[in-house]
Amino acid sequence: MSVKNMSDLMAVKSDSGEVLGKLLYFSLSNVQVERNKLTEICNGMGVPYSGASRTGAVDAFRSATGDIYKRVVEGGHIYKVFCRDNQRDGDTISRELVKETLGVETNRYTKLANIQFDRTANSFGYGNVEYDPHVDPYEFCAQAETLFEIYKTCAGRKQIEGILLDYLDSMEAIKISIHGRLYFVPRTHMTEVDIFEDFVEALNQNNRNGTPLTVNSMYVLDDQKQRDKMAAEFYAHIRKEIETYQERAEHFIASDCQSVAIMNRWILKIEGLEEKKRHYEELLQKELDELGAEFTTLRMFSQELQIKARRLESSKKLAA
Repeated sequence: MSVKNMSDLMAVKSDSGEVLGKLLYFSLSNVQVERNKLTEICNGMGVPYSGASRTGAVDAFRSATGDIYKRVVEGGHIYKVFCRDNQRDGDTISRELVKETLGVETNRYTKLANIQFDRTANSFGYGNVEYDPHVDPYEFCAQAETLFEIYKTCAGRKQIEGILLDYLDSMEAIKISIHGRLYFVPRTHMTEVDIFEDFVEALNQNNRNGTPLTVNSMYVLDDQKQRDKMAAEFYAHIRKEIETYQERAEHFIASDCQSVAIMNRWILKIEGLEEKKRHYEELLQKELDELGAEFTTLRMFSQELQIKARRLESSKKLAA
């Protein structure tokens, strides 16, 4: 019995002492936050962040020009303005700004400009600008240049999403199947939900794109019906994790992985998954034994990784 509708979940407004945990929802939109500011926010709130290096200029150029899009309706005609790839010329990466005129039988494309990035000179530029009665090409070229500078210095949605998902994982949260961004956080980690919400609000205040980020949470009542629903959600969530862990462990064994650090990291992740299961059994007051065979297989992989890691460590000590 999994959750199919929000009405299936019994939520309460406050913690009366009889709650299972919290439902947590968030959305990121197209977030862009200065990396220095992101590091400051993470350090201030104790949110783990590795402080990744700057985005490569080429990636920033592709992201900036990829964001260029506008739909124009004028005089009964519909036009679309966007960038498309040109053939690469040495160290110069070029994209063509075009206007697409939508027709009944076929669409017509008109070149408006070339937007370029020179890797050798590390410079952004544009040229071959053509006059158009319906679209100002310079407006879009300037927009691309502004976005290029933002992408070079900011952390984007993918990186920030990674930070948030890692933090959710540390709270032993499980994803609820009815929503893409709805998670259940057990009551043992409810205080950390406040930090999560404050973190998203801080990102919102420093978002260079201006599109709003949202975050909200509510308590889930502790009764048998809700425990059964969360057990079903736990199974749905944990099956995906077990599958991923098994695939990674099999890969390390089959490829004769020589990195002790990597194997030890995945051994700890497998141990953490079993600990998460134990915590949910205590929370939901029931044995979560439907995945017994899968966990047994996962333990076998973990043991094989441990043996392999110990052998590598011993051989390195002997070699030294």
